[in-house]
Amino acid sequence: MLKCINKYLALFIILLFLGGCASALVGGVATVGLATVQERSVKDAAIDLKLELQLQKSLFKSNTEKLFVNVDVQIIEQRVLLVGNVASQELRDEAAKIAWESSPKIKAVLNEVTVGKNASLVSEAKDARISLSLSGLLIADAEVSDINFTHSVSQQVIYLFGIASNEEELNKVIHHARTVKGVTKVISHIILKNDKRRL
Repeated sequence: MLKCINKYLALFIILLFLGGCASALVGGVATVGLATVQERSVKDAAIDLKLELQLQKSLFKSNTEKLFVNVDVQIIEQRVLLVGNVASQELRDEAAKIAWESSPKIKAVLNEVTVGKNASLVSEAKDARISLSLSGLLIADAEVSDINFTHSVSQQVIYLFGIASNEEELNKVIHHARTVKGVTKVISHIILKNDKRRL
């Protein structure tokens, strides 16, 4: 239920974006304002936002209930992270295919979508609590620039994504994730600021 509400809120933003008026508001104010303190450039932040909206729209058109609702999308510097749980391997593969085909600007698709039964409301509530707890830990750590990191939680597994300025910051983020109560596993897709994949 929580996941459905969040997804339909995302769809509402997509519809606004496609109407033309939201791109100036979201892309021009929020994205640019945040990007000025991020490791990624303002240009990359704007591209990522546009790509995310395009991909969400494609997932919605392809299969609203089985893909759009169940697959979380994160994009940083045109690298896509897909997280969630779907009913079959075919749906998992379809999510990755849609991501690759959503734009020629996509550089990589990290498919962390799992196959299995739908998560229960209890499991989704646990995921929400874990996500909030990790966000709080990252914000509270003065040695971590939390704006450079994002995460997704599925069935009590945390998937980390972002750009760390150095190994110390990277290790701190992973450590915080591992200390959250109820977490069963932490998977990191964080890259360092000087990683060649950023070129």
